[in-house]
Formats: sequence, C-alpha cells, structure tokens
Amino acid sequence: MKKILIILVLNTLAFSTVSTQELNATVKVSAPRLQTTDPRVFRSMEDDIRKFINNRVWTRDKYNAHEKIKCNFNFTIKKEENSNYFEADLTVSATRPVFGSNYETTLINYIDGDLKFGYLPNDPLNYVQNIYNDRLVSALTFYIYLILGLDADSFAPNGGTDYFLIVQNIVNTIPGSISGEGWKASDGNHNRFWLFENIMSPRLRAMRTAWYTYHRLGLDIMSQNASDGRAGIYKSLEGMDQAKRAYPGAQWLISFMDAKGKEIVEIFKPADKVHQESVTNILNRISPTFSVNF
Repeated sequence: MKKILIILVLNTLAFSTVSTQELNATVKVSAPRLQTTDPRVFRSMEDDIRKFINNRVWTRDKYNAHEKIKCNFNFTIKKEENSNYFEADLTVSATRPVFGSNYETTLINYIDGDLKFGYLPNDPLNYVQNIYNDRLVSALTFYIYLILGLDADSFAPNGGTDYFLIVQNIVNTIPGSISGEGWKASDGNHNRFWLFENIMSPRLRAMRTAWYTYHRLGLDIMSQNASDGRAGIYKSLEGMDQAKRAYPGAQWLISFMDAKGKEIVEIFKPADKVHQESVTNILNRISPTFSVNF
C-alpha cells in the first residue's frame, strides 16, 4: 500500500511540472508620440494581450515549464483613429534553446508595420478557429502559430506543417473588405501574406529542409562537436542559397538573415579562411545588403 501511495505521489508531482501552455510571451505596448488616449488603455491592452497569448492552450502537445517558447510582442502605437482604434508597428521575436548549451537562437525577429486594430478595455479577446474573429486577434494568432510552426520545423523535418496550415486558414478567413493591411498579396511585397506564402511555397522546400538542418544538425550538435555542427550549418546555407535561386526576393530569406546573420558570422569566425570566404559569398547572395565581417 505504501508503494502504491508513493507511486501516486510521484505521478502527481510529475504531472504538476507539466504545463499545457506553450508560450512564455513578454508583451509591451508603448505610445511615445500620442497624447489623446488615456495611458491606462495601453496598460490594459498590454495585460489583455499577454493573458491571451500565455494563458490559452494552442496545441495538443504537453510542454514542461522549461520547454515553453520565449517570445516578445512589442507594440508601438503610431496613430489613433479614435479612442479605441489604432495603427501600430508590431515587433515579433522568438527564441529556441540550443541543445547542450545556455545559448538561445532567434527563430524570428520581424517588424510588422501594417497593423490596424480596434481595442476596448474589458472587452475579451476571443479566438475561434476557422472563422474571422477581429483584426487584433487575427494578427496575434497569425504570429502565435507561425512561431509554433518555426519552432516545430527546427526539431523535425516539416514538423510545423500543421501549424502553418492554421496560419493559412487565418489568412483565408480575412474578409475581402479588409485591404492595405498586410493580409493580401496586393498589399505590398513585405507583409504577413508573403511571409506565410514563402514558408508554404513549393519553391522554398529547400529552405524548410535547410531550416531543420541549421538547427538540429548544426546548432544542436555544436556543444558535442563544433566542427560537425559548423559543417551542418554550412550545408544548410547551401540549401538556402538554392532556395534563393528558386525564389529570388523571398521575404522569408530576408527574415532569416535578420534573425541569423550575425549568429552565422560568429559561428564561422573560428573557421579557416577558405570556409569564411565561401560563407561570405553565400550570405552576400542571400542578402546583398548584409555586411559580413569576419
């Protein structure tokens, strides 16, 4: 009987360390140039968005506390149409731990300058899958599932496909009357639509393979064998170079360099000059504006 009780207690303790929430998000809302709206509205907005992201269960997977994905949603309110309708820049970032180290690698670091949304304090943020909810909830869930997909893709080949399909569905539910807000191909060439389209495009299959190789067969083995890890990352860069040729101007490649460019340079600083020159050539083809400095 004592053994049974001990087992029950241990099982209870084990399950108590498991969290169903997947994200550990920091949310910040600032309005540096606005004077009209009561600042308490922005504090309420910050709190409501944080709770919406962190307190909801987004997948069927179980996450331990240390496995939660760290992410940041930083809103800079730049215009107020009225006291409850705003335009903002949204910076979204997320990281993933690297196996065998204390280092965290950036999955995404993206600035969305097309965000328009309504917000009323004490009006709950509700998400119902497969239907259009509202502008703010659509944007939040777009990036939530994008982060979940990028994280899953970094651990298993095409592991994030189910999450990316939810992203696709969010885009497809946006009403046709909403235009000029980053949801459609016609809204420009740097927006939510093209970011999601790139990830799902058959032309960028090599990019998704390279994404997995970069993380799982590159970064994650560097603590055990830096040379092998560097070789895996170099192989992933060759795949991204291939993706660049297949889809010139792809926004995902630009976002990749924004997130990883400096990291790649640091990884190859110990490499020989031949490898450094080869990496430089690849990075310059992927992102001609990126400055490589070994």
